[in-house]
Amino acid sequence: MQIIEGKEKILSGYSAYLQDESKLSAGEIQYLAFPETEKDIAEFLKQMSGKNVSVTVSNGKTGVVGGAVPLSGALLSVEKMDKITDIKKIGDEWRVVCQAGTVLSELNKKIENYTFSNSEEYFYPVDVTETSTRIGGNVSTNASGERSFKYGSTRKWIRRLRIVLSTGDILEIERGKIFASKENEFEVTIANNKKITVKIPSYKMPSIKNAAGYYVKENMDLIDLFIGSEGTLGVVSEVEVALTKKPENVMALLAFFADEKDALSFFSSAKKELKTAIVFEYFDSGAFELLRPKLPELPEDKNSAIFFEAEFNDNTIDDISSIIEKLLKDNNSSMDNTWGGFEKKDMERIREIRHAIPETINEILAKRKQKFPNIHKISADIAVPDEKFSELIEYYKSILEPLKLQTTMFGHIGENHLHMNIIPRNDGEFSKAKELHFNFAKKAVSLGGTVSAEHGIGKIKHPYLEVMYGKDGLKQMAELKKSFDPKCILNRGNIFPEDLLCVK
Repeated sequence: MQIIEGKEKILSGYSAYLQDESKLSAGEIQYLAFPETEKDIAEFLKQMSGKNVSVTVSNGKTGVVGGAVPLSGALLSVEKMDKITDIKKIGDEWRVVCQAGTVLSELNKKIENYTFSNSEEYFYPVDVTETSTRIGGNVSTNASGERSFKYGSTRKWIRRLRIVLSTGDILEIERGKIFASKENEFEVTIANNKKITVKIPSYKMPSIKNAAGYYVKENMDLIDLFIGSEGTLGVVSEVEVALTKKPENVMALLAFFADEKDALSFFSSAKKELKTAIVFEYFDSGAFELLRPKLPELPEDKNSAIFFEAEFNDNTIDDISSIIEKLLKDNNSSMDNTWGGFEKKDMERIREIRHAIPETINEILAKRKQKFPNIHKISADIAVPDEKFSELIEYYKSILEPLKLQTTMFGHIGENHLHMNIIPRNDGEFSKAKELHFNFAKKAVSLGGTVSAEHGIGKIKHPYLEVMYGKDGLKQMAELKKSFDPKCILNRGNIFPEDLLCVK
């Protein structure tokens, strides 16, 4: 295992490891470790625990909430643990076993090129936007993506985890084996038959797409506690994921509208009537303004769009096409105002438009930061129940339109989960945007929603999580963490403030 010691050496040769996509600044750091085996992880954690040195876990650096940015101590990067070790069938289900550092695109490629014994085609359906992300990081944040409308988030597809605790002990957790008691407690057995009692927090999670805080549920499975725990309970070393059959045929369409109300109305109807839909994504007028310089082929008289994918076969293609044509006509659009395709290249072209939005935002801000170095985008990661979605959209518009800020709203509309981005032009707008984001969080909670549907809390969204669960909820999470991480060395500052751990 390679270990680099000393802040100067790390800064001079490995500075890229001290940040993620949040652009949060790192603090003091003493060690940088690159384990190649589970044993390496265990030995390093025991060593750091003995010295009471905090350890931040890094695995891809694609997060946007600062989860992989070390504030002090040591950084543990598991990127060298990237082997896919097995593809097997358990009962009727195909599974893949891989190390935590396995890159998602490599996992997908391996599955695509594998010949399954029953001659069927399978795939891993979690479609995270950034394919350079790594599977352990996906587990840590319960990552989702575009296809979660149909297939759900990472949690749904995890069948087994191997976890290294900060004590060096190994937990192997198989789904369906260990459940919480009626008292909402787990009794977990580790090395030498030692038992850990874990009290589950008493707060209630919203029954929607959610990645805010520790997962809690009556009679919950232990494996679900670690999924989405943002590296605060243990280090994921190995993951076993389930696969599902690949859709026989998929059509991808990008429907354009001259009025945002028509786009939203089309989506509302299509969600009900397109029973084989896989993806629904939304692009507002702000997104069009960002994209036009790069994509002059966008229709000049349109200002919003819905991207959607639907599965079909020879027996259903005509009926599905008829439904789409009718819905478009009912909402002042048509197939002539729709880009579409059935081939992989057609789908990739449309998806590139979706990916170009955050890229363009980052490019704009990079230029503005030259004059105003403290600014960055403010992006709300909010989702709400179906019946409250329209109210949230109207709230955004009523607050933002009079202020004339540069904004864009896009993303996973199929789950009522849109990214409301404010792109500040100066320090004054940046301060206002932060204030608005806090108000957005309060509004989401009042509507029964979540302050983070997919990105997690990390080190920069503590105030929003407190709005959601209260100070007592955060304290309960901190106590839960101590059960698995008694010296509180793992990912300090993630999910809840470090001061709740009573550590220096």
